Amino acid sequence: MPGIREVKAACWAALAVTTALVALSICYGARDQPFLGHQPGGDFISFYVAGKILNEYPHSRLYNSSLQYRLHHAVMPEMPRETVEAYINTPFLASVFRPLARLPFAWSYGLWVAISAVLYICGLAVLWPAEKGFAEVSRIAFLACCSFLPFSIECLAGGQISAVGFFALALCTRWLEAYPLAAGAALSVCLYKPTLLVLVVPMLAIGRRFRTLAGFAAGACVLGALSVAAVGFEGCAAYLQALGVRAEWTARNPSPLPLYKFVDIHTFIRLLAGGHSAASAGTALILMAAAFAYLAVRWWRSRPGTPADGLLWAATIAWTLVFNLYVPIYDTILIVIAALVMAGAVYGSGAAATESDRAAFRGWMLALYAATCVSQAIAAVARFQMLTVVLAAIGFLGLRWSRRLETAGQ
Repeated sequence: MPGIREVKAACWAALAVTTALVALSICYGARDQPFLGHQPGGDFISFYVAGKILNEYPHSRLYNSSLQYRLHHAVMPEMPRETVEAYINTPFLASVFRPLARLPFAWSYGLWVAISAVLYICGLAVLWPAEKGFAEVSRIAFLACCSFLPFSIECLAGGQISAVGFFALALCTRWLEAYPLAAGAALSVCLYKPTLLVLVVPMLAIGRRFRTLAGFAAGACVLGALSVAAVGFEGCAAYLQALGVRAEWTARNPSPLPLYKFVDIHTFIRLLAGGHSAASAGTALILMAAAFAYLAVRWWRSRPGTPADGLLWAATIAWTLVFNLYVPIYDTILIVIAALVMAGAVYGSGAAATESDRAAFRGWMLALYAATCVSQAIAAVARFQMLTVVLAAIGFLGLRWSRRLETAGQ
């Protein structure tokens, strides 16, 4: 096993690479030039263009692909058409980027990097374990969280927005027992990408967390009203149509999406099978149904406010990233939430806090960190997404510890 020195060296190297990529992206973006054959700022251009449409055009045209491409080309004239990533997130999220779209692209991207970093670090602060045992490893854990490649490379350098969902889900996790209405309202922010909720919301219903669901419903109504106010009913209908188009893309052969950048079970099986087919889709659906049924039984029997319930929540978050139809690698920063909840359990007191459990936890965290560094390259060549396996195993670990605590009456 690597020691502390090796882990620190890897973390600082990742942070140095991230800083260099962000700085170079800003410099190249200021000159409207490609960076290493890609668009500067990564995927941020699609969010920038969405804000620009709301600022300068009829709002109902937010999801007009021709308009998006034209504005994309106006901002980055040197980039080829095939690099254009259309905006398909919710209308209420696009409103967030209206102020940023008034700035030059390079400045806007740099500001969004800073906002994402603040959201992520605030989410870490909200969930950071207070147990004395964790204090011994808290420094290296913080360094590992900040240099975690799905955050540092995919979100910051890649210009993605997963830090929004991370902060919202972190607040929900912190408030789940003490302030269930507020927790549900925070969770509703994750509606900007509905696939983040495919397991979480149904499990809250099965577990009879009705106050949390009430907060979620209230937040969803507010965000729905904001979406209608932002783009009107016509624009909301166009959003649903855009989701349908993206769903169709997941079934194409060959896929227009870079499948090596996805970790969900549907893509995992599709990579192994060499393409989409009825058999691969059916296998994925069967596995998703089995995972859903197992979690449903556990949630039905769970008791709110217990350590076992917290570990069950962590496992559900981990399995949301696996038993799904559409999970890009940048969304896997949500596993950090599950990891922090599990760390609080194994470094605290209780039936799960044994030395062997701590060793297992450290081993899987090391495997997670290492897998994010090499999984895309392996998936592109060998058609095997190892990160999917690691995420599933971490979820299973949380479920096993939760079961142990349930048996012990905790």
